[in-house]
Amino acid sequence: MENKVFKEEENYLSSTIQAIKEEIKIGSDFVENQKDVVLDLKQSYLKNLRDYDRFEFLENYARSDEIVDLANQQIKKLFRLRNVQDKPYFGRIDFLVNGEKEPLKLYIGLVSVEHNNKLYVIDWRAPVGELFYEAGKGEASYEAPDGVVKGEVLLKRQYDIEDAKLKEVYDVDLNIFDEYLQKVLSKAKGEKLHNIASTIQAEQNKIIRNLKDSAVVVQGSAGSGKTTVALHRVAYALYRLRNLKSANVLIFSPNEAFLSHISGVLPELGEDNTRSATFPKFIRRFLKSELPVESTDEFTVRYLKSTKKQQDEINEKLKFATREKLKDWLNKVNKELKFSIGFVVSGHEFGQHRLNQMLKETEGEKIHIRFNKILNDVCKELKVKTKDDEELVKENLLKRLNHKVTLFGVLEEYLQTNNFSMMSNDKIRFDDAVLLCVIKELWDNFEIKMDVKHIVLDEAQDYPLLFIDFLTRVFRHANFSVFGDIFQKTVPGELNSLEDVCKLELKKDSSCYVVLDKTYRSSEEIVEYASNIVGINKHNAFRLKNGYPVQEIQMGQNVKQISQQIIQVLESTINDDGNIGIITGDTQIAQEIYNELYKVIPHRIELVKDANSVVSSQVQIMSIALAKGLEFSTAIVVEKGLLFENELKSFKHIACTRAINKLFVLKK
Repeated sequence: MENKVFKEEENYLSSTIQAIKEEIKIGSDFVENQKDVVLDLKQSYLKNLRDYDRFEFLENYARSDEIVDLANQQIKKLFRLRNVQDKPYFGRIDFLVNGEKEPLKLYIGLVSVEHNNKLYVIDWRAPVGELFYEAGKGEASYEAPDGVVKGEVLLKRQYDIEDAKLKEVYDVDLNIFDEYLQKVLSKAKGEKLHNIASTIQAEQNKIIRNLKDSAVVVQGSAGSGKTTVALHRVAYALYRLRNLKSANVLIFSPNEAFLSHISGVLPELGEDNTRSATFPKFIRRFLKSELPVESTDEFTVRYLKSTKKQQDEINEKLKFATREKLKDWLNKVNKELKFSIGFVVSGHEFGQHRLNQMLKETEGEKIHIRFNKILNDVCKELKVKTKDDEELVKENLLKRLNHKVTLFGVLEEYLQTNNFSMMSNDKIRFDDAVLLCVIKELWDNFEIKMDVKHIVLDEAQDYPLLFIDFLTRVFRHANFSVFGDIFQKTVPGELNSLEDVCKLELKKDSSCYVVLDKTYRSSEEIVEYASNIVGINKHNAFRLKNGYPVQEIQMGQNVKQISQQIIQVLESTINDDGNIGIITGDTQIAQEIYNELYKVIPHRIELVKDANSVVSSQVQIMSIALAKGLEFSTAIVVEKGLLFENELKSFKHIACTRAINKLFVLKK
């Protein structure tokens, strides 16, 4: 890069940073001023409260709320500007619109920067930003709100800016310059997921900006950026769709540790974090149950410990065809539904004939709706006033029906009819939770009333197609972003390809399926090793070899020896800049090794015990099931424990692909 050009870019960076500082000063003064105005208004209310009539009071109260809202918006803007003050942009594009004499010189960053009516930086999500990610130099076009804008890209430039200083300037053509991306990836530490706005690739950009399909389904190999792309897709939708707010988005994640891992991305992109749910959390809310729910990793362990007969039963329950089977069974129960005997309460007689006549009057309705109508009519006649009395009436009615009609009762009867094992009393099993969801949806045409307009289903390969179909039905008006990797599938249930999601009844007419086969997380040595585990002969690693080949170590005879081997590895890696993940075959082995390591490095190591654990230490130890979606600068895989004792190679593949720079494998 010529010194003259570099100096010009340094000057522009300096003026942009100065503009941000001045905007921050203006914004801060505004917030302080508004705070004083609100305080004065409130004091005036208290002082003159008796002098206000009702309408004056409401009007003044609304005014103070409006001022607070304006201040909050300004505070949010200040947060965004402070966030980018030391790195206001990462790219530039010069675009000459057809018919114009001067090109648009557009600097692209995480948020737009405007000062004194001059636009210094545009938001990466602006329509013209698409040119930066997908167009090369030459003729190009982008879709603006008023139609397609055609022209010519004259210049594309990438910047390496650190601590408000310009380090490098790259002139690029079609894709984000490889040298720059290699440099960015080489800095990855694995501690928290970060935004990739400066390095979004063309194939990722198409997914992020696709708002026309109601379901976007992405099959992505390990390290292809699935989760990051999903979050950028959410940020893009929040920016472009006026009626979409962060509270309208629900993200499904495998566990709490993963939610913690991704928690910084949306704020970095200038958006609030969205609603989130793990499988157990969602089930408890949906079923309104106090019982704990089996997580996907607990289910995986239980399945592998089960007998062949028990596994066959689980597979049968989770078949996609189960929904139609349940539907037919519920219809049959509904037709057969009758009261076997009447009852007398508080001098009121409800004979068998009368109760069955009430049932006849509700024919054509769903079971739950029919029962509730009868319950309401009986309570009305009895002039029931308390909840306790209503429960007594309900209990009397339930006892006299020939079939069970409560949600858990329906499942219990269905399991009994099919000779399946009965439900657990202390915990809702994963497979039973899925069936309960489907029954509830069929039971009374259930649709979730939450104002959810966009669902992100991450690690989708770990949900049976039966459950994904259920989600599309109860959130029938929401758009779906479905991301996963079939090669990392560990949970039983019919889902042979993520493309199956596109064939679901409610999504088949407005969905698209995309494959991301490049992997950006791990070094080429690690990708080669992990690909061979699952028989992928041709890998597509973007990162080059980093000079750290995968090290295989013959595993010791017992936990004490294994722990000593891990300590030796830690001695050579713990001072590296990055986090370290020790991944075992189950939580019990993880606990035993943790107990030994804690004696040596008590302040640097934490155990991820279950799906609700959130840890932050440099060294973390966990089972494979809890490592999904996470990444570590260095990974130490210990081939000991339940998940390494089965024939599924996907478990080892998952464990090894958590590593970014270094991978050590303690082999049997």
